[in-house]
Amino acid sequence: MMDAEYTGKDITTDVVEITDTACGSDITCVEAYSTGEADYYRFRTHAAATEHESTLDDGFRVNYFVMDFAGKDSSVNDQLFAMQVLAGMWNDYEGDFPAR
Repeated sequence: MMDAEYTGKDITTDVVEITDTACGSDITCVEAYSTGEADYYRFRTHAAATEHESTLDDGFRVNYFVMDFAGKDSSVNDQLFAMQVLAGMWNDYEGDFPAR
């Protein structure tokens, strides 16, 4: 079982690292990636992540990570699944997922 490979739906299609162009004085993230479903930003603190998520029209935050769905054309179901997978990385996640 431990050697089994994940065979579920791939919810991180077309991954591109964008840290150098995305993180800076405007967005104080420490790491960023773009996928077909969302742009993912990692911050040093929960407060920084919360602050950035509050500026987004269509985003989701869990712990140090923010997902920004603006400009992405993947399905709402794929984006919801991506949120659920990210939130599922932490056993302490409590809350709903935004209606999209």
